[in-house]
Amino acid sequence: MDQPAHPRSRPASLQEEVATSLQWAAGIVQDEMARLAKSSGLTLPQYQVLRILRDADEPLSCSEIAERMIARDPDITRLIDKLEKAGMVQRARDGQDRRVVRSSITEKGAGKVTPLDPHVDGLHQKLLAHIPESELREWSQRLRSLRRAH
Repeated sequence: MDQPAHPRSRPASLQEEVATSLQWAAGIVQDEMARLAKSSGLTLPQYQVLRILRDADEPLSCSEIAERMIARDPDITRLIDKLEKAGMVQRARDGQDRRVVRSSITEKGAGKVTPLDPHVDGLHQKLLAHIPESELREWSQRLRSLRRAH
C-alpha cells in the first residue's frame, strides 16, 4: 500500500493555494529576470535599483528606493555603494536636509539598464502570451488591490 511520504493533515485552503501559486509564479519571473540582468553583468537587485533610479523624476533616498524595490534587499546602502563604485550611480547630500543622501543614475548606469527594456518586454510577453487580455486586466486589478492592502 503506497502512502505519501509526508501525509497532509489538512487540505490546503483556497487562500493557501493562491498564495503558493503566486510565490511559484513570482519565482519563475524572478529567475528569468535574473538571467536577463546577468546578461548585462548585473544582479537582479542592481537592475531593480538602476531601473527605479532611471524611471524616477528626481534623485531618491535609500528609503525611497527600498520602498520601490520588488524584492526587498536588507542592505540597500551597500548595494548603492557597489553601483556608485562601478560608476552607475552618483550620490549627493540633500539640499534641505544634509543628513539625507540622494542617488541618481549616471549615463553608464542608464547604458546598462536601458538596453534590457526590449528583452524585459519580450520576456513578459512570452510568459503571459497564453493568457487572454481580459484575464490579464482582471489579474492586474486584483494584484494591485492586494498590494494596496499591504
